Formats: sequence, structure tokens, C-alpha cells
Amino acid sequence: MLQTNTVVSRLLSLVLVSCMFAVVFIGCGMDRSANGMESGQSVYKIEDTNPEGKKEITFWMKKGLVEDTNRIIVQRGKDFAAKYNVKVNVEIIPYEDLIPKWAEAIESGNTPDVSFLGYQEVGRFYEKGALADLSPLYKKIEEQNGAFYPILKNAVTFQGKQYGIPFWAETTVMYYRKDILAAAGFNRPPQTWDEYRRVAKATTEPEKGVYGAGIGYGKSNSDAEWFTRSVLWSFGGFEVGADGKTITVDSPESVAAVRLISNMFLVDKSTPPSSIGWDDSGNNKAYLSGEAVTVFNSGSIANKAKTDNPDLYKNTGIAPLPRGPEGRFVPGIENTLGIFENSKNPELAQMLVEYLMDKAWYSSWIDNSAPLLCPVYSGLEGNPIWQDPMNKPFIQSIKDFTFLGYKGDFSSAAGKVYDLRLVNDTMQDIIVSRMAPEKSMEDLQAKIEQIYKK
Repeated sequence: MLQTNTVVSRLLSLVLVSCMFAVVFIGCGMDRSANGMESGQSVYKIEDTNPEGKKEITFWMKKGLVEDTNRIIVQRGKDFAAKYNVKVNVEIIPYEDLIPKWAEAIESGNTPDVSFLGYQEVGRFYEKGALADLSPLYKKIEEQNGAFYPILKNAVTFQGKQYGIPFWAETTVMYYRKDILAAAGFNRPPQTWDEYRRVAKATTEPEKGVYGAGIGYGKSNSDAEWFTRSVLWSFGGFEVGADGKTITVDSPESVAAVRLISNMFLVDKSTPPSSIGWDDSGNNKAYLSGEAVTVFNSGSIANKAKTDNPDLYKNTGIAPLPRGPEGRFVPGIENTLGIFENSKNPELAQMLVEYLMDKAWYSSWIDNSAPLLCPVYSGLEGNPIWQDPMNKPFIQSIKDFTFLGYKGDFSSAAGKVYDLRLVNDTMQDIIVSRMAPEKSMEDLQAKIEQIYKK
């Protein structure tokens, strides 16, 4: 039963402080077995934690770009509350607001029970001792629903234990204009980065305001940071060695990678003149407006074009990222569910995570937002929606995921290097200040070493 007064009061206060909204659910009565769970489900001891006598749990969820994604999650929380006769506080929160909220919650000890966490947060909060070991739950969910993609386990595993449950993935793909490539004599998308440079140059027509490479380098541009890392990795340029400590970015392979990128700006002039100052929306706007022939992005562009510009969508092709000499490397975007160590009701928190990971419900939730959201269960790639040529490259790219800190494991130092956008700074040094690629890699090595020493 929805408690209207509680919701209204929470909403009124939250409107004053942030863009988030909270939805509070109280479960209605139901018949349960003696152990508090239905037959065939896990046995948990659940403690009453609020004056009303209801078991209570709080879940922080990242606000999705597709509104249905949020609505369905809220309904799932409501269903869980009704099913188990508990109180569920589901808060849908923009990612930029979650960052300070997590910090404040950990500092104060007043954390939610369950939270969305990017894999970067899993690593950081693990180092702080803030997360519960979810290894038994990880194993149990796989036994009930089938295996997760093996690559996803790596990013949430520390000292052999799992501290996050994979929830959904987002993959970066190459968008390209089929009609423009065909007119330039290309009957397929570029397969390597060298081919990509040739295609970008051949399809650039400045007099028409059309540029082959929709790549931008604003300071805070995360798309640019991920793009550069993809090229670096594929050339064999790695930030850190397998020991997770030795900084290795100053190498001939790294120099070759950044030289290829900078040549598209400085020699070929295949990039829009304004792109050096783009933020994360830059390549989206450039592709959707017809300024860029190719861009690298997640499923957000596909969803937008399909809805708002059917003609553009019809002329759009989607392909995996090109390869380099060392292969194809896709920046892994893994979104997880975590349980905080000081959860007031950890058993109920685990029950909620299990409920959210139920494969039948989960599959429909993911399919509703495809291709922006990709499944974490390896068996779901056979679903009809992923056979669509416009969706298939997204799910095929998961196997090529690479995470921050590669070739080592993710660490808070690797996360800080990313947060500071040091790779973006390096590319601006080359493109704007005309720093030699060799010197830029030497400087980047020194900056990263300073961070890893702290």
C-alpha cells in the first residue's frame, strides 16, 4: 500500500536539495511460509527495523536516460514490498548527484542498504572497507539464472571475492553513415584504425560542413577519454603493467596511437573545427545533425535517431570498434548492485538483489531499453532483440571489455587518473599546443607515476 503522506513529505524536502526523487513503498500483507520466504527460495532471517513493525530497506538507483527504465525499476520495488510485506525506499538519482551522496553516506555511516555502483565505485568503496562480500550471493544468482559474462566478474573481484553483482552493461560502438561511406566507395565499415583514418579523410567535405571523424577533446569529455584509451590499448599502449604498479604508458606503441589520432586533427583535418572543445554531448549532436559521418558512443544515439530522425536511422550503420595491432579493446562500462557493509538489514538487501536479478523479469527490463542497456547474463544474447543488426554489435562487444587499470586490476589510482582526464589533457597538449607525441607520453608517464605513488 503506497503511503501518500510519506512520499509527499520526502518529495517536498528532496525538491529543495536536489534533482532526485524518492518513491516509498509499503508492502501489503501476504501468506508466507514459516521461514518468511516462499517455498523453494532462500532462507533469510529478517529483522524488523522501523517503528511500524515493517522490515525496511533503502535502494539507491541511478536515473536512466530512458524513462521507462526508471519506471520499471520503481514498479519492481513496489512488487518486492508487496510480496514480502516490507517497506522499500526506492530513490532514483542522477549519477552526478550520487557521487557526493555516496561520500556523505560513507562518512556518516548512514548508507543505503543496496545501491547502484559503477565498477569504479565498487573498487573505491572496497578499498574503504565499505562494501559487503557478495561472493556467496554472486554464486547463487548464477546457479539460479545462468552465468554472467566472465569478463564482468573481473571488475568486481578483489582478493578472490566479489563485492558487486553485475546489473547491466553499456558498450561503445562505431556509428557510421552508410550512404556517405557508399558514395565515397566504401562498401563496409572500417575494420582497423588505419582504415578508419582513411575513411574519415575520404568522407570529409568541409565546404558542406561534413567531417569524417566525430571525435572531440573537451577537458571533461568522457567519450574522448574512452576513445583514446581504446586506441592506446589496441596499439599495445597500456597505462600500467600486469602488477598494477609499474607505469608503462611511455612506450613506442603509445606514441604511435596518439600520433594516429592527432594526425586526423592536424594533417587530415577530418574532425569538426569545434570538436576540440566538445563535452559529452558533442559527438551526439554532431552525428544527429549530420555534421559527423562517424562517431563512437553507446546506445543513446541509436535510440534518439530511431525516435526523432527515422531517415538518419535508416542510413545509419553500427559496427564494433576498429582493431589495432594488438586487437580490439572496448572500454568496459559495467553497472552493478552493491550492498554496504553497515546495511541495517543485509539479509533483506540480498533478497532484493536476488529479486532484481530474476532472469525472466530482468530480460524484459533490459530488452525494453536495448541497445543502451545490455544484459549481463551470457545466455540472453540469443533473445530476438539482439539479432537485430542495429543491436547485435552492442552485445558482441562485451567480450572485448577492458577496464581502467589494465593490464592490472582496477585500483583507486587508476580511477583517479581517469577522473582527472589526464589522457584528454595529453591529447590537447598535442593538438592545441603542438607538443610532440613522444614528449606528451613522457609527461603523461610522470603524471601517472605521481598518482600511483600516493
